[in-house]
Amino acid sequence: MLVLIAGVTGNMGQKLVHSLVDNGHQVRGLSRNSSKLAPETSSVLESFVQCSAFYDIAALDRACTGVDAVICAYGMDPRLQLEGQLLLLQACERAGVQRYVAASWNHDWRDLSIPKHETYDPYVSFRHQVELTSTIKPIYIFVGVFAETMFCMPYHGNVESDDANMWDPMGKRFKIWGTGHETWYWTTEKDAAEFTVQILQRDDAVQGGFWNVCSGANSLRESARVYAQVRGVEIAVELKGGVEDLRAKALDARKTFGRANFNSYIYWFYQLHVIDGTFYFRKLDNDKLNVKTTSLATFLEQHPEL
Repeated sequence: MLVLIAGVTGNMGQKLVHSLVDNGHQVRGLSRNSSKLAPETSSVLESFVQCSAFYDIAALDRACTGVDAVICAYGMDPRLQLEGQLLLLQACERAGVQRYVAASWNHDWRDLSIPKHETYDPYVSFRHQVELTSTIKPIYIFVGVFAETMFCMPYHGNVESDDANMWDPMGKRFKIWGTGHETWYWTTEKDAAEFTVQILQRDDAVQGGFWNVCSGANSLRESARVYAQVRGVEIAVELKGGVEDLRAKALDARKTFGRANFNSYIYWFYQLHVIDGTFYFRKLDNDKLNVKTTSLATFLEQHPEL
């Protein structure tokens, strides 16, 4: 297949390029600036289409012409996730593309109503708008939290406020709300790309649907033990409070900052909806796919800087 990756210069976009090529596919890229591509990524592209903005309709049409599938790897900006995705999907409709992977790689937000989570509200809105207006049936892939984000890898989606991080990279400690025994689904970016390609190339990909996949499922207490074993260091666990304490903190922060400044408090809601069960995976689809996942110990060994 010839696959278009919209948002190809991002972390996921570039990993998707190599997963697709390794599985025998051609890849076309779409983004604003090709200079952000690593040379080894740029060199394997079939072509690159430059766009001026997410609403550059002419560029969207050029990019979608002749491709067999589209993967949306836009960053987590509400305008990209709703307006940008709808414009991209409409370009797919004009080009006759039926295989479409929606920007997702999220926690499972299907039980969220609007407005409950400012980052995921656009995803929920996109889903319902597409169901009402399009013949395309998108694929949504839920992976939990990226391991890179969980361990505060720079430029991989980690929150800048240390107070809201569950992992303290300087103090080598986990800051836990709830009991610490709640399940966190997590996935490396590389594994997420592999899962995506395996799903996209299935015969039933045109039927769309929801997939729950992950590299691992661990409590934060378990993660702390694995980190301590791999690094040979002591890991502190700081208990911050129960689920209702976190709910009160998150709601108070929303009231203080206002929804237009959601990045100032949204990470409290990520943690809240994990420990209150909202993001619990109702099923796991790993066994349907030929992906050898990365263990938490292996991920930490691969990234000694964390």
